[in-house]
Amino acid sequence: MTKLALRLAPLFVTTTLACSATPTPEPLVPGPTAPTSGVSEGPPAPTDDPFALRQPIREEWLPILKGPEPTFATVALGELPKGVPAAPAATCDAYVKRAAKTKPSCADRTAALTLLDQAIHRVDQDQALVELESCAGLPEGLVRSLRSELAPEVCSDVMVEPVLTKKDAKLPGAIQHALIGQALAARLARAVGSPPSLQAPYTKERVSKFVKGPLFKWFNDQAVAVQTLAQSGSELSYYGKGVAALAAGAADLRMVEVMREVPIPDEFKKDPELANAYYSSLDEQLEPRKDRGRNGALVGLQEMAHAGVNADARTLRARSLLAKLYAGRRIDSLDALSRPAAPAPATETVTQGLAASLPTFYANLLLDPATMADARTIDTLAPRGLPVALRVRLKETDEKLTDDVRLAYGRARLDLGIQYWRADDFDAAAYQFSKVDPSKLAPEDRLAFAIAIALRGGPEDATALMLKNEALSPNFADVRALDVVTKENKASPVGAMASFDSAVVKQLAAPRFSDGPTTSKYWDDVASRYEAASTMATDPHLKLKADDLSKAAAATAKFAEKGN
Repeated sequence: MTKLALRLAPLFVTTTLACSATPTPEPLVPGPTAPTSGVSEGPPAPTDDPFALRQPIREEWLPILKGPEPTFATVALGELPKGVPAAPAATCDAYVKRAAKTKPSCADRTAALTLLDQAIHRVDQDQALVELESCAGLPEGLVRSLRSELAPEVCSDVMVEPVLTKKDAKLPGAIQHALIGQALAARLARAVGSPPSLQAPYTKERVSKFVKGPLFKWFNDQAVAVQTLAQSGSELSYYGKGVAALAAGAADLRMVEVMREVPIPDEFKKDPELANAYYSSLDEQLEPRKDRGRNGALVGLQEMAHAGVNADARTLRARSLLAKLYAGRRIDSLDALSRPAAPAPATETVTQGLAASLPTFYANLLLDPATMADARTIDTLAPRGLPVALRVRLKETDEKLTDDVRLAYGRARLDLGIQYWRADDFDAAAYQFSKVDPSKLAPEDRLAFAIAIALRGGPEDATALMLKNEALSPNFADVRALDVVTKENKASPVGAMASFDSAVVKQLAAPRFSDGPTTSKYWDDVASRYEAASTMATDPHLKLKADDLSKAAAATAKFAEKGN
């Protein structure tokens, strides 16, 4: 292997230099965005009740209602770094140059929200929003930030620069940080976009010359640019920090993918030993960059989780990249859970119309928490997320919550937990379900309650899951409540879902790096749960999936039994 390493050294020296050409601070490491969650005792229950919440309930720390309020002196948008292309005029000019044609009457918040509800649903959405930028009834800069959110990501910096340059004293700090975060994300999205390429033939001499020449220069420029932009993003807070961190993580991870796609010499292709040594050395050289990308993505996910963002293209992209590069720590593994369809959104009121359409950050800034705190509106908000202001309101009025609000809130917190692997969310969901009289729980509610119980005791959040890479706690995967739901609903789709989900959770908690009769028995149990789900399922997709997973688990059981 030493001889192989020597033969490969000329190819990798430049990669090492590119990774360290410019002194950079330590990678931004994810950490808690708030002090440790509070703990409150769950309701007492008999020990033989599988729906009893025996462990203390962890409570989310909610220090802010509307977001941080820093001043302009704290952070600013710098110059476009070298190596980052300018915003594409063909795509962005229409958004940058679009001007208002009318001056609507929207001096008060009620009138402004009514017009915003209408504008966001119009076909010419951006033009309709431009008309509202002068509304006194809306926070300064909010509409520009919203327009940037809805426009192509690569255009955000040129869209928000005029607002940031103006430095209006009335611009709220949370919106200022969101604008800067969006601008940084646009530049990061344009970075690492067009690496140089090498045409065949791929001789060792040509590949080495390519790596030392154009690829080195490109990689070095991009590494410095991404680091500069990521450092600026680390100075932000709340939503703006989350947006920038996700983009920085994605850019670093793209650099890893680009380097892995560089053609290898033809002589390496013909020799598997050489090829394996090549990729092993490359992976070792790229590990710091890969770690930076992972850490940036995790910081972004932490901030987005705190903001209550659920479905968002940026968080889904980050989870997908992390799942691809860290397959052993599947951050998206809970997506496999089978659950009933979400309730249909309500649009009877302006609040509900905006709840169905506004990204969570803007819903938090605009909508009255009291008007959001009913079951239909919570169900409408949930696919996009749960604003901080609403979570604060529900916490403050916990003793007065009605059963339908508790059930809607429990479902929504379970959704957030599945998105981010956040223990606080699973505890909050289980707590809300536990406060409703069991006789009033529909089978679908019992299923959601049982899932929340099974997922309690897991990692604190996605950061703990990804960085510690440890086996899950023994408190995780208590599927007894799911087993009860399975038995109660053998003749309905809920029973099949419960059996399937118990298998998914048990599979996630399976013993690691062991074999023998105990492990074999464990996997036999997983297989039987999938098999039961397949038998009960009426949904063809679930039936097929359960059947395939049952066979795979049974094969794993046999493999473990042989002691291989």
